Amino acid sequence: MKKTRLLTLLVLLLTAATGAWAGLVTHLVLNTADGQTVVALADQPVITVADGMLVVKKGGAEVLSVALDKVRNYSFADDASTGIKEAFAGKGGLKEGHVYMTQVKAGEVIDIFAADGRRVGSQRVSADGLVDVDLTAQPKGVYIVKSPTTSFKVFNK
Repeated sequence: MKKTRLLTLLVLLLTAATGAWAGLVTHLVLNTADGQTVVALADQPVITVADGMLVVKKGGAEVLSVALDKVRNYSFADDASTGIKEAFAGKGGLKEGHVYMTQVKAGEVIDIFAADGRRVGSQRVSADGLVDVDLTAQPKGVYIVKSPTTSFKVFNK
């Protein structure tokens, strides 16, 4: 019941975000048991809560459908507060379609997200602290690389 109230409040806040907050807030960030979904408010997402499910649609297409009990938290973010940096200082990047990272804690999970919030890759860091995720099969564009301690964006050209 408490989650239903919170998510109803979320829907109301999103409605307000397209008006008064339009210049301040640019993204909705939903953290679920299955990962994170980032939705640009400029895309005017439609959020519904019914039958114990939270559904987010963008342009008529479903972006996320998750049981309410799987929703951990949500937040609103602007471009400056997303934590996404232009580069990952000396420890990673993109080369020949592969996202690589070095000096990462063994066992951590590195996730790769498309600009629309879809997770397109995930890999556990090897014992030697190295990660290599192949993006050559993915379309050209911006991707977000997220570890437990940092996030950065890469441009798959």
